[in-house]
Amino acid sequence: MSARILIVDDEPNIISSFSDLLKDEGYRVRGASTIAEAGQLLRKNVFDLVLLDLNFPKSSGIELLQEITGEPNAPAVLVISGQSEVAVAIEALKLGATDYLEKPVDPNRLTSTVRNIVNWHSARRQQQQMTEEVEDRSKLLGDSSAMKSLRSLIDSAAPHDATILITGENGTGKELVATRLFLHSSRREKPFIKVNCPGIPATLFESELFGHKKGAFTGAVKDYPGKFRLADGGTILLDEIGDLPRECQAKLLRALETGEIETVGAEESEVVDVRVICATNRNLEESVKRGEFREDLYYRISVISIDVPPLRDRASDIPFLAEAFLHHFDPTGETTFAPEAMAAISQYEFPGNVRQLRNLVERVTIFHRGTKVGLHQLGTTSLTDGNDHTDGSNNRHDLSLSERTNRYERQLIASTLRQCENNISQAARKLKVDRANLSRKIKDYSLKSDEQ
Repeated sequence: MSARILIVDDEPNIISSFSDLLKDEGYRVRGASTIAEAGQLLRKNVFDLVLLDLNFPKSSGIELLQEITGEPNAPAVLVISGQSEVAVAIEALKLGATDYLEKPVDPNRLTSTVRNIVNWHSARRQQQQMTEEVEDRSKLLGDSSAMKSLRSLIDSAAPHDATILITGENGTGKELVATRLFLHSSRREKPFIKVNCPGIPATLFESELFGHKKGAFTGAVKDYPGKFRLADGGTILLDEIGDLPRECQAKLLRALETGEIETVGAEESEVVDVRVICATNRNLEESVKRGEFREDLYYRISVISIDVPPLRDRASDIPFLAEAFLHHFDPTGETTFAPEAMAAISQYEFPGNVRQLRNLVERVTIFHRGTKVGLHQLGTTSLTDGNDHTDGSNNRHDLSLSERTNRYERQLIASTLRQCENNISQAARKLKVDRANLSRKIKDYSLKSDEQ
């Protein structure tokens, strides 16, 4: 779709000539002869670019510029000024204008400048949209104290360039943590390169990470920059670094310590500026003791360590996560969980963590879309495939509906009390129940609170 341009000038002949010129270039053009008229058009329409004159009889184009740049998804602004207004035009650039041209404007220069700004603005909007989509996909959901602490630690560590080691079981969301670190860093506008360490053969490790020159080895038919050079200025995620062969660890350590990479087949090393984040589901301290992982590399990559808790340690987040995934897979809201189904889900410990819960909800929306999903639709095999963990002699799938519901209710009340530091009044507001009723349930379930 062609770009939309608004020309704001108090001279009708300029609006007319600019409009004809830009329409011939394929743009959709509107004109406004006053600041007030321009403001109305901007409020009712979406424009990609505003050509803005600065000199109006009773007002200044600077006022409109300030209004434009203060809005989200604001259009780019190209200031058109007279020679006597150059100082004001420079001030306009400081306020957010993209560029300025002096009157009289050469037609060729106008069209080329507009073309460059439109292309830049389009690329910028696409980047913003992609970033927003990535941020939405990388949200760390949950209101438990464990998740609040995790988000706080991430936000504290993100602005710094220190190397970070993310640990946690499979399915806990280590890649989401790495993405949040990247998005909250000063490098968020730069590349974010992800490397799956187990997927790289040891013989190709140097080539894959540090690049190679054409003819460096059999099969090197052209130059390849390598992951570190691709990430220059940005961030690289070395996923499952605990599975990296020991013979590759020394080569990686040298690059991390010196900031230099040696391209295979090149005569000289090259300096790169890369923030390194590593992730693993292994206990690297134990791997160091067994001689499987270099101790010096371990200390180099774990300047800051972030451990992602398993889902069983934040069980109070399960209902919230389940509802969020349900909305993701069925935005219509027609698919819901019956209370007994949600109770069963909330009582399960999910050895596969958040990934397993997400897969379960996706499966439900595929086979039971548009229904209220009960225990029968949920299916006993969905939650009890040989991974049951109980604190009593009876398996959870042997419990009655009322027993499952009671277990879920007790767990929810207990976790809410912990979040509210055992304040019953605050917990009652959070759960949207009567305080007296909540106090009775706390007593029935033998829970403790500071107000008892």
